[in-house]
Amino acid sequence: MTGFDRLKEQVKDQEDKALVQTVEYLLSRDDMEQRYLSEEKTLAQMCEFIKDKASKYMKNGWNYITNEVVYAWAIMYFSLPNSFLKIEKKNTTKSDRKAKTSPKNKNIKNNVVSLEDAKKNIETKKEIAQISLFGGVMK
Repeated sequence: MTGFDRLKEQVKDQEDKALVQTVEYLLSRDDMEQRYLSEEKTLAQMCEFIKDKASKYMKNGWNYITNEVVYAWAIMYFSLPNSFLKIEKKNTTKSDRKAKTSPKNKNIKNNVVSLEDAKKNIETKKEIAQISLFGGVMK
C-alpha cells in the first residue's frame, strides 16, 4: 500500500467537501507520499489538529481561514511527529477502561442508560461517522 492509497482509503465515502478538498491537495504532493504511511497519523486526528489551530482564529463562532492555510496545517501535521505537535496518543489502560465502564461514572439503572448519556453517545457516533473541518460552532 502506498501513502496515497492509505489516504484514499481513509477519505473513502466521506461527504465533507472541505476534507475531500484537503485530501485532494495532499494527494497532489508527491514529495509527501512516504509521510502518509505513518501509523501514528490519521485523517480524523488531522482534522482535530486543524480545528485546534483554527480555534485560535475564531471570532463570534466563525473561522476566517483560507484554503492555503488549511493545506499548510495539513502538511505540517503529516510532516512533524505527534510529540513535536503536542498531540497525545490516547492509550487506555485496564484501570482506565474499568473506571469508564463502572456504574459509579454513568447514570445506569437496571441496564438502562439515562437520556442525557444516550444523547451524548449519539452525538459521539455522529462525530465519528462524519468528520467536519469547519462545521458550525466549535466546542
